Amino acid sequence: MQTWLMLLCAAALPAQVLDIGSRKQLFIDHKLLEMSEGITLTANPPYQTREKLVTINAPWEHDARIGSYSTVVQENGRIRLWYEILAGEPPPGQNPPFMGMAYAESLDGIHFGKPVLDLVERNGSRANNVVMPVDGVAAAIGGASIWRDDNPNCPPGARYKSWSKFYPKKGSGLRGPHRLWVSPDGLRWKLDERLMTGLRAADTQPSWFWDPRVGRYVGYSREWVRDETSYGARMASYNESNDMIHWDSFAIALEPDERDLTASPAMSIDPFHATVRGEDLLPPGGGKTAAAASPLDFYGPGVFPYEGVYIALIPVFHHFRGSGAEASPSTSDIQLAVSRDGRHFSRPLPRRPFLRTGPDGAFDSKWIYPVLRPVRMGGELWIYYFGQNIDHSHRLDPAAKGREAAISRAVMRVDGFVSADADYEGGWFLSPPLRFNGSRLELNLDTGAGGMAKVEILEESGKLIPGFTLADADPLNGNKVRMTASWKGSKDVSPLAGRTIRLRVRMRSAKLYALQFVE
Repeated sequence: MQTWLMLLCAAALPAQVLDIGSRKQLFIDHKLLEMSEGITLTANPPYQTREKLVTINAPWEHDARIGSYSTVVQENGRIRLWYEILAGEPPPGQNPPFMGMAYAESLDGIHFGKPVLDLVERNGSRANNVVMPVDGVAAAIGGASIWRDDNPNCPPGARYKSWSKFYPKKGSGLRGPHRLWVSPDGLRWKLDERLMTGLRAADTQPSWFWDPRVGRYVGYSREWVRDETSYGARMASYNESNDMIHWDSFAIALEPDERDLTASPAMSIDPFHATVRGEDLLPPGGGKTAAAASPLDFYGPGVFPYEGVYIALIPVFHHFRGSGAEASPSTSDIQLAVSRDGRHFSRPLPRRPFLRTGPDGAFDSKWIYPVLRPVRMGGELWIYYFGQNIDHSHRLDPAAKGREAAISRAVMRVDGFVSADADYEGGWFLSPPLRFNGSRLELNLDTGAGGMAKVEILEESGKLIPGFTLADADPLNGNKVRMTASWKGSKDVSPLAGRTIRLRVRMRSAKLYALQFVE
């Protein structure tokens, strides 16, 4: 008896059956790998084109610069981009006089136009593409996260929403620190009069969406956890709401861990911050707390739903301490985290940057930040990102000819965040018990030129099913996001639909990103 079958027979408890229907299944973790040999899960960084797709180039932007926080929506054949603009000379230690969001759009995702919208007055004119704040004299906004509300009960006038930091101007009578904006079309915005409640913090750009899984809005907000020295670590919290105004169900969702040379801090909660009890973190004999020695922070959450799972493109702020201000880096890159429930995230191996800063002198050499969210273009996902050659300490890259900032893009295959990989010696995995709907099994698979994969369908017990064994399976070779499995030329799996089965996949020199049963 083969080793995998012996292990299966020796299992004391029956495995839970996964009813996957016809939903796509991503290999972001070991959920589909009940047993495996020679298979590794690998994060797959995309290719960064480093094109300068959106820059400050319109006449009305002569005194402005692009900020870190932007959002993109794919709708009706257009790529719609809301990008942050910061304008005017800021007083020392203060924000710029104008902070808001401008709008651009593209048909091909590469060439963006900036339409004159005549909506918001700035510098005495409405001839610009600014969409919010409606009154820049009364308030400024930062970290705006704009998205189309997928709640089926959302009224048409609030189909688009924006959760932003809110900075009232003196004498305006307005209140912050974070507010909700609503719009029927993403262009004409209105400030919701209600104040947000239940959030402990809302620093930097939050991320939010309607989540059918819980039947509520889910929002991720940045927490700044401090210790007694005032140092600490930036993290991200999970929150829920029925209306995006009253929030509850707080939990820490993303935080640096021991592998980042930080400990998970013990927190005492107050209405504004999570504070570290420093004595709980002191090593034997005293010394600095682990949080105070943190070399990195999670600068924002960057979370979005994708094909039934949750993906986080985490902007990571790197800042070594103790080496002097000039020597210490003050830069950012982007890491990948994944989750099945939206509350508990893991970072797939190898834990390297998912998006990297550019080479010395490049426009994105010192700071990059993800644009929420990716858009699908054919068989690819495009991840837009903001980059600049100024670090967090406002220092210009010494190799740069001058200050630059732009929005660029990174390109990856659909579903390509993480893959189950087999090397040249080959490997296999056995799935847990599954039930499916459909008549074909499609794989998002890359075997390169000389690799291959075969799929066997088994009874729940591991017993062979005639016609679907490895001996019957046709070898799969190629690089396609939708490659159909077959057995002696037949692709029809409908006789097994609704039954409890297992999949056993054997691969060599191959990367498997996802599978899906389809009609």
